[in-house]
Amino acid sequence: MSDPQSKLLYVESDPQVLQSSSSLLTDNGYEVSTAATLTKALRLFRSFPFDLLVIGRTVAPKERTALAAISKRINPKASVLVIVGENEKQPLSDGWLTSHKESDLLDAVASLLNKPSRASAMSAA
Repeated sequence: MSDPQSKLLYVESDPQVLQSSSSLLTDNGYEVSTAATLTKALRLFRSFPFDLLVIGRTVAPKERTALAAISKRINPKASVLVIVGENEKQPLSDGWLTSHKESDLLDAVASLLNKPSRASAMSAA
């Protein structure tokens, strides 16, 4: 299980994906805050020192780029993981994930936080 001090902000526009992914991360020991909009995400990110920002695949590409760039200015110590579609990359992030597998998400998060993961599969990040 992850260090209970790991605090994540998960941003996703699709409410079902946001709920399932944040529950998965919470169940694996992370403290997860969520946002469905860029405005809410920035407000939360400015008010709390997150260790990792996870930007979901249904967030518009321009918003993903803006959020990654602004978050690095607000908190340069926080890592940014962006979940993208096939053949997409996010150059302003510390990592990106194209997989839909829960184990890959857990591995990518653990890797960016430099923590061991309970998931057995290797990350596609």
